[in-house]
Amino acid sequence: MITVQVPLRISFFGGGTDYPSWYREHGGRVLTTTIDKYVYVSVRKLPRFFDHRVRVAYSHVEHTQSVADLKHPVYREALRYTGISRDIEAHYDSDLPARSGMGSSSAFAFAVGLHKAPSMQGTSI
Repeated sequence: MITVQVPLRISFFGGGTDYPSWYREHGGRVLTTTIDKYVYVSVRKLPRFFDHRVRVAYSHVEHTQSVADLKHPVYREALRYTGISRDIEAHYDSDLPARSGMGSSSAFAFAVGLHKAPSMQGTSI
């Protein structure tokens, strides 16, 4: 099992500057920092004795046969990006509660953590 700790961030201003229709006309700047709270992403190879081949846990738990079947878009696309398609279990946990206003920060931190975790051993899980 590999666990990655990723700091949460706070953006002080810059909302909308990630939309091309906005920054092409107005430009964009963002000021962010991290805080002493974290997102944790744990991944491991899923043992073969389960009926499902992919298990992801966040505020819900999904059991599927492949990554392509996941409903959670960040899990699905982050795992797809790593080339992992099955035989994986991943958990997301945060120091801050859901609906705390840190959702977008958590999503980015989660994606970084999920992307980083398989490479921490130098090989795929």
